Amino acid sequence: MWYKKPLVRIVVRAVLLLFLCISHAGCEYAATTALTGVSVGVAYLYTNAGEKTVCFDIERMAKATLLALKKMGISICNKTKAKRERNIQAKTKDLNISIELKEITHKSTKIKVIARNGIIKDKATALEIIHQTVEAAESLDQKKLFEAASTI
Repeated sequence: MWYKKPLVRIVVRAVLLLFLCISHAGCEYAATTALTGVSVGVAYLYTNAGEKTVCFDIERMAKATLLALKKMGISICNKTKAKRERNIQAKTKDLNISIELKEITHKSTKIKVIARNGIIKDKATALEIIHQTVEAAESLDQKKLFEAASTI
């Protein structure tokens, strides 16, 4: 048999060893590239949402969010209310917007905004919604202070 000859066995083993070394090195580079791609995807998923904790109660933030969306011309699709959480779904012609308000304490609330166009997230719009919401919450606060001061 041809494979029992010593020279053929040595050549076949050398070729197999060479193939294993080359394929192993290739897998190393492919695995590194794949893991890098996965980590970039995970980072994009978590970092392209706008988040902020503010010193206003959840009810004021819910009202301020609705005012901010109205000011920006964004349509409100759905609102849900739980004991310590509010969710608002809104829409523009290009974006689906999800706003989550979570009560941290009775005086502070965390707002998280995700604006999507398909799988693409728009962090700039999310941050602007947060900014407008905080401004609206501050103006609600100032109106109450003004009303309280005028009654004294």
